Amino acid sequence: MKSRILFILFIFGVIFTASVSAQIDTAYLGRSPAIIVGMIRQEPDPVEPGNQVEVSFKLDNNGTTAENVIFEIVPEYPFSLLPDQYSSKTIGVLGSSQYGKQSVILKYKLKVAQDASDESHQIKVRYKNSDLNSWVTIDTFKIKVQTHDVILGIERVSTFPAVTASGSKTKLTIELKNYATSIIKDIKLLLNLDKNGDDTMPFAPIGSSNEKVIPYIEPQAILPVDFDLLVDADASSKSYKIPLVLKYSDSLNKNYSKTNLITVVVGDSPDLGVTLERTEIFTSGSTGSVVLRLVNKGTPDIKFLNVKVLPNENVKVIGADEVYVGKLDSDDFSTAEFKLNVKGGDSVNIPVQVDYKDTNNNNYKENKEVELKLYSSSEAKNFGVKKNSNWTWIVVIVFIAGAGYYFYRKRKYKK
Repeated sequence: MKSRILFILFIFGVIFTASVSAQIDTAYLGRSPAIIVGMIRQEPDPVEPGNQVEVSFKLDNNGTTAENVIFEIVPEYPFSLLPDQYSSKTIGVLGSSQYGKQSVILKYKLKVAQDASDESHQIKVRYKNSDLNSWVTIDTFKIKVQTHDVILGIERVSTFPAVTASGSKTKLTIELKNYATSIIKDIKLLLNLDKNGDDTMPFAPIGSSNEKVIPYIEPQAILPVDFDLLVDADASSKSYKIPLVLKYSDSLNKNYSKTNLITVVVGDSPDLGVTLERTEIFTSGSTGSVVLRLVNKGTPDIKFLNVKVLPNENVKVIGADEVYVGKLDSDDFSTAEFKLNVKGGDSVNIPVQVDYKDTNNNNYKENKEVELKLYSSSEAKNFGVKKNSNWTWIVVIVFIAGAGYYFYRKRKYKK
C-alpha cells in the first residue's frame, strides 16, 4: 500500500515538472531562437589607417535552441579581410543562454585602407539559422580609426621678391599641407619676430599682425597663408631665420603645437663697377702697366672677387692674366694691375671678367669692357704723356763732339 502511494506521488511530480517546464519555454524563452550579436572588442582601439585590426563579436541566444547557425562579416571600404580570413563561419548549434551560458566568440582580422579618414567607420555583419528564410543584417557596429599623430606640415615657403632690399616690402607665403586623412582645425600661425639668438629680426608686419588664424584644412589639402612684411632700412644683407609656431587640433579635439624655422633673405643684387685707374700705355703698339679700379657700388658686400683680362687681337697680356682681390665691402674699392701690349686706333676696349659671391653665397660672373684711350706720338708728346727719346740728343752731342774734334785736329795740323 505504501509503495502504491509513493508511485502515485512520483507520477504527479513528473506531470507537474513537465507543466512548469512548458510554461518557462513558452513564457520566458519563447517559441523560437532569439540570437543577440554584440561587438565586444577591437584591437588596437583606435586603429591607424593602413594598419590591421582584430574585431571580436559575441553571439548569445535568449530563445530556443538554434540550429545550422551561420555568421558572416560583410566588410566595406575602408575595411577588407586579410587573405587568410574567411567572411563566413559556421557555428552549428547555438544553445539557449538560459541553460548554461552558451555564448560564442568570433574574431576577424581586417586591413584598414591607407587613406581612411579619422572617424568611426561602420562595419556590417549578418547571420541566419534553420528557422530563418533570409539573412539578418546588423549595421550598427563601429570601428574607430585614428591617425596616431595628425601632421600639419610646411610644404613650401617663398618670398616675393626672392631677395628683399633693405627698406622694402616683401610678401611671405607659407604653404601648409594637411598630411592627415581627416580635417585639421583651429589652426594658428605665429611669426616670432623678436630676437632669435644673436639676430634681431628686422621685420615688421604691415596690413595685419604677425599671427594668422585658419578655421580648418581638408585632408591632404594645401593652403597658402600670406604675411606682408616691411624690412628695416638699416637691415644687414643676409639670411634671417624666423621661428614659426604652428598650433592646431584634430577631429577628436587633440591639440598640437610645434615650431619650425623659415628663412627670409635680405639684400640687393651686387653692383660692381670696373674702370681705368691709371696706365702707362698711350700709343698703339705700346707695352706697359694698366691698373683697373674695382668699385662696390651696391649695398651687399662682395667676397671671393677675382679679376681676369681676356686677351683678343688688340690686347695681349704680358705675365699673369688674373688677380685675386678677395673681399670688397659695400661703398669701397680695390685695384688690380696687369701688364699689357695693345694696338688700335683712337681707343681699345680691354675685356675683363669678374667672378665673385655676395653675402648670401650667390655666384656672379660678369664680362665688362674698360676703354683705354690711345694717341698719336705727336699728341702724346703735346699732352706730356710721352717724352722725346734721349737717343736724338745723344746723336746730336756725338755729332757735335766729333765735328769739333775734326776741326781741332785739322787746325793743329796746319800750324
